[in-house]
Amino acid sequence: MTATNQQEIKKVSELLQKSEYTVCLTGAGVSTASGIPDFRTPGKGIWSKINPIEVTSIDAFRENPARFYHFYRPRIEELKNVVPNQAHYALVRLEQSNYLQKIITQNIDNLHQKAGSQNVLEIHGNLSQAICNRCGAKISSQLLIEKIIENIQQIPYCNCGGILKPDVVLFGEMLSNLDEAITEASKADLFIVIGSSLQVSPANLLPEYSLARQGDLIIINYMETPLDYKAALVINQDVGLFLFEVCKHLGIW
Repeated sequence: MTATNQQEIKKVSELLQKSEYTVCLTGAGVSTASGIPDFRTPGKGIWSKINPIEVTSIDAFRENPARFYHFYRPRIEELKNVVPNQAHYALVRLEQSNYLQKIITQNIDNLHQKAGSQNVLEIHGNLSQAICNRCGAKISSQLLIEKIIENIQQIPYCNCGGILKPDVVLFGEMLSNLDEAITEASKADLFIVIGSSLQVSPANLLPEYSLARQGDLIIINYMETPLDYKAALVINQDVGLFLFEVCKHLGIW
């Protein structure tokens, strides 16, 4: 690690030690090391190859569920094989050592929970289950895949005849748990953005609630974000490696 890196590690560690209530917001950049592509990295992100409104909006799901599942089925299937990475486990260590009180995540991959994090608030849902748009019944993602395969149109139907939808927030839908997320952000005297470009509203507004109460903001992300200028510290590094080094500095790894 360079001298600059060491200074950043020391500063983040000091802010964590000073904080009485720390909240982090995690985005797709936390899971890329697990083999899940992010959305907005130029030339690599999913949205650089496809228009999200055409395939992953609630209108797209209702109008053409077969096309919707053509896009989503591989993403559901790949979750069976992905495992948490260093970033997820570092956040577990921070939580267990009482340096981190809440994880608010935009991710739908369930990897925070798989790693062992207990205090996770999902605002975009979770791809590990599906819900019927008619009766509200929920089933596992494994059963959802089986229903996709057994239908000639590759559309999964509930026993009641309704179409099953992954239990995630699509474009055009309200966020899950938004009020609770705002409450958590408003309590934070330290808010850490990890692996999020802060381009999706209203999740990108959450750091503002901590800033409004004079909280410190740390942003750890490869790309620039619209809130970099308000942050006490901006770290453009690999999130897993950096968090691992912070945990080492704190003596919890």
